[in-house]
Amino acid sequence: MSQTLVEILGVTEDVDGACGPERLLVGIDVGGTTVKVALVTLDGVVQARDAVRTKSMRTGEEVLEAAKQVQALVAENLKPQQQVAAVGLALPGVVTAEDTLLMAPNVDVDLEGLILALERVMGVKVYPVNDANAAALGEMWKGAGEGARNLVFVTLGTGVGGGMVFDGAVAVGRNGGAGEIGHIVVEPGGRQCNCGQRGCLEMYTSSRGLVYLYRAACEAAGEDPVPLEHDAHALPIFDAARTGDPVARGAISQYSAYLGRALGMLACALDPEAFVIGGGMSAAFDLFGPELVAAYQAATLPTCADTPIVEATMGNLAGMVGAAYHAKTREGL
Repeated sequence: MSQTLVEILGVTEDVDGACGPERLLVGIDVGGTTVKVALVTLDGVVQARDAVRTKSMRTGEEVLEAAKQVQALVAENLKPQQQVAAVGLALPGVVTAEDTLLMAPNVDVDLEGLILALERVMGVKVYPVNDANAAALGEMWKGAGEGARNLVFVTLGTGVGGGMVFDGAVAVGRNGGAGEIGHIVVEPGGRQCNCGQRGCLEMYTSSRGLVYLYRAACEAAGEDPVPLEHDAHALPIFDAARTGDPVARGAISQYSAYLGRALGMLACALDPEAFVIGGGMSAAFDLFGPELVAAYQAATLPTCADTPIVEATMGNLAGMVGAAYHAKTREGL
């Protein structure tokens, strides 16, 4: 069969020359009441994306209904002569190298039930992966880290997390906890973290961390802070810095110094090809990025000083595309 006709019919040829369905991947990113879904080709092209919204996914009936909605969404977007080869499922929890979900303390969803329900209705294997690790894989495959096989992804939001990719696969660790970058201690004896330690990176470089640094700087300078709606409302601080507010700029300098110190430690241990910075706070990368690079270079070995530190480019797609990539590699496709 000619290549042109193969493309027209949307079929592929196996190693023996026989034609068969084009195999696609499904990448799913699970939140508390939203399940984001992408249909992804084996080359990493997103053919379709959508979301299923649910009031709850706590009971068996609710989980099965969510799985059926995902299956219906996928079926609507499959073209003739296409079939799903595998499903990758990005979860807000600890997942071992054997694809076992250990815990998911921050989301009230029956995740184990969701895995079983998806396998039942989709008829293919479902491969779970931690959501930060999935985002790291997505950025490596089709985002800011494309072309790299070894990178560290850092997500900065209300918390600080991350994922580490080595030789194209996520590092999971013995207990599934590899990549918990937010709990590197950067200020011994510092602020109390929910994990039980003091001085964790998350306490200084999350959105809450920046608010803390800014309020402390205002108090030290005898200045009134700009209005903030809550303890994680960091956007007005960035806005103030853009207008030249010296207190806001000073807080951002501290923020950058803490993050640079942590990345410097990671570089000494891991020596990645790149650091990719994502999460909601990365929207202000133009403000803190230059100081972050300077702080990083001062905190690491000279041989690691030129490692690129770049802003993530995939946004919410990273988790879905990364989950699809995880399924692709687990299936050996």
